[in-house]
Amino acid sequence: MSIATDMSELLQYSLDAVYIASPNSLHKEHALAAIDAGCNVLVEKPAFWNPEQWQEVHKAAERAGVLVLEAARHLFEPGFETVGHWVEQQKQGGREVTGASLNFHQYSSRWDAVLAGQEPNIFSLRHGGGALVDLGIYGVYAAVAWFGEPQAITYRAQLAPTGVDAAGVLLLTYPGFTAELSFSKNQASRLPNEIRAGRSGLVLNAVQGIDRVETAEGQALFESEAPGAPLRQLMRNEALAFAELVAAQRQGHLTERQRERYRHLTQLSRTVNRICTEARHQAGIVFSGENDSSEKR
Repeated sequence: MSIATDMSELLQYSLDAVYIASPNSLHKEHALAAIDAGCNVLVEKPAFWNPEQWQEVHKAAERAGVLVLEAARHLFEPGFETVGHWVEQQKQGGREVTGASLNFHQYSSRWDAVLAGQEPNIFSLRHGGGALVDLGIYGVYAAVAWFGEPQAITYRAQLAPTGVDAAGVLLLTYPGFTAELSFSKNQASRLPNEIRAGRSGLVLNAVQGIDRVETAEGQALFESEAPGAPLRQLMRNEALAFAELVAAQRQGHLTERQRERYRHLTQLSRTVNRICTEARHQAGIVFSGENDSSEKR
């Protein structure tokens, strides 16, 4: 077993792919280094700070002939796919979505440190932290995957002493309805999630790590074999999907289905990045050096 203690040493090995889970501020730098080394890249969310960074990395990957994906693991979960199928069935049956409430509240283990005057990475402007990009992004991905790109967005944030958002409510406006996304890192909640379609509706226990999906009438459409199990392999489906794409890429023959899946995931990532950036800037949240790096390009 070999151990590397820095990025340059790691990239000297012959690697098919690299999973990047470093602090958010280092994602672009580490992704570009891996791409230059010919590696396919899976970058933990939020992959990149803004559309400029997103574009720079994806153009580099295209030139190098490698893949780069944002690690939005919930996209590959069976419960998530169940919800997507239900939404599509409503459309096909002439029943439009009339509203949605998506929630993710989690009391962070680092919040007490913030209250004590410290600045952990996840609550730091220098490191690109905050509730939206850490937790709210799950809801943004879900809304875009299930309903498409919104017409307009409105973000109201509760700022932490460090300048990033500790909590927020993001409204995504669609033709005929609004999706309400609520999230925080300074409080806990057991609120369910729901999608409304007139008299019909869907209730899900979470927006990620979905254990149960049922209709408003109580009919179960999906239930995990081990609901709430603490040792569930939440990244398993994502890892398998990425491995399949990497294997085909290395062999030089991505199928049309695989190409379309990669295009779809890439477009989702791009749209989510744009929404999160616009929302942050509405709330006056600008990461340290973000404007300077954009001007240099």
